[in-house]
Amino acid sequence: MAYKNVSYQSVAIKYGIIVGIVHIVYFLLMWALGLQEIVELSFFSAVFLIVGIIVAISRFKKIRDGKIQYFQGLGIGATTGAVSSIILAIFLMIFVSTVGQEYLYSLQTSYLFPESLSKLSLFLTTIVYGTIPGLFIAFIAMQWFKRPDHTMPERI
Repeated sequence: MAYKNVSYQSVAIKYGIIVGIVHIVYFLLMWALGLQEIVELSFFSAVFLIVGIIVAISRFKKIRDGKIQYFQGLGIGATTGAVSSIILAIFLMIFVSTVGQEYLYSLQTSYLFPESLSKLSLFLTTIVYGTIPGLFIAFIAMQWFKRPDHTMPERI
């Protein structure tokens, strides 16, 4: 099968892009509904990252006929988290620089971020808040996926 040559990086990048786009859509939906001031709602987007990493690991394992190395799974999680958070961070820089300066102000007044939060620190924080949890999510998911008999259920 030609798919056996698929690298874990390519799968992780693909799902990282998908998760990044979902993050942006969620952010724009919150903005359209006037909910971006509630900073705590942005942490709900972690669900998108969790689902994206689990699906990416499952997909890679299926492509590789049920074989996945432990560090490949960790790499998928970290890469998916990094790619999605870089996409979101770039979008946030464009958003804050053009139409959403008040969003940065709302973050500065939130108890979750320092008052001195700048665009650069928002950019870096967004990347860190996606990459490190991605690694932890993959670590937890790999406890299930590392065994050959553990797979995601087939669609009904």
